[in-house]
Amino acid sequence: MYHEDYFYAHVLSAGHLTPSMIRVRLQVEDHDRYKASDHADEWVRLAFSPGDGLPVTLPQRRDGRWGRFDGSPSCPNRPYTVRRWDGSTGEMTVDMVAHEGGVAASWATHAKAGDIIGICNPEGRYEPPADARWILLLTDITGLPAVGRILEEMSETVRAIVHVEVPASADEQVLSSDAAISLTWHYTHGRAPGREGPTQLHEVARSIDTLPAGPGYIYIAGEARAASAARKHFRDTLGFDKTRIDAVGYWIEGQARV
Repeated sequence: MYHEDYFYAHVLSAGHLTPSMIRVRLQVEDHDRYKASDHADEWVRLAFSPGDGLPVTLPQRRDGRWGRFDGSPSCPNRPYTVRRWDGSTGEMTVDMVAHEGGVAASWATHAKAGDIIGICNPEGRYEPPADARWILLLTDITGLPAVGRILEEMSETVRAIVHVEVPASADEQVLSSDAAISLTWHYTHGRAPGREGPTQLHEVARSIDTLPAGPGYIYIAGEARAASAARKHFRDTLGFDKTRIDAVGYWIEGQARV
C-alpha cells in the first residue's frame, strides 16, 4: 500500500558515474517517516524549483488531505529509481541519465552540494514469484539503476540473465550480486544511422529465442512502446506466462517523463 508523504532533501554530492549517468547522493530530512516500498525497483518523484529563483516547496496535509493550501506553485517532478537507501541515516542515492534538455537532466547536470530538492514516498513494481528459479532482466539505460539494485538484493539461489542497452561501452557499470549472473551489454541506445528510433530494446528481446527451464520471471524496463513489444515477444512468440512478466515504461519517445 502506498503511503503518501513528502520530504525535503539536500544534495550531499553529485557527479558523473559514467558518461551517460550522474550519481546524486541526497540527505533526506525527517527520514524516520519515510516508508520503503519493499520493491527492489522502487522509485520516488523528485520535485524541482518551479522557476528561476523560486524555492522548492511541498504539499501540506490538512484534515487528512494533501494539497497546496498555502497557494505555493506546483513544482515540476519526475520519477527516479532509488539506487540505494539507508534508513538509519536517511541517505539516498539516485542515478540519473545525462541527456540534453529536460528539467531533471538539466538539474542533475548542475547539481551541487547543498541544493534542495523535494521527494515523496516510493512505490515499485518488481515482484518475482516465490518459486522463480531464474529471472530475466531486460532494460535500457534508464532502468539500469533498478537492475543494479535488484541484482544486489537477489538471492544466491536464483539465476539471473541480464541484458542492458546503453549508448557505449564506457557506460558499462560493475554490477554485483550473490546470484549467478549472465550479463550482456548492448551498445544500441540513442539515435544512429541505420537504427529506427532511439532504443533497440525490442530487438534485443527478439534476439532471445529460448528461455531457461523451470519457473521464472521476466522484468522489462525502458521506453514504453519498446517494453510492450518485448513483453509481447516473450508472451506470444516464446509462450511465456504473461502473469510472470512485468514490463515498466520508464519513458515515452517524444514525451516528457511525468
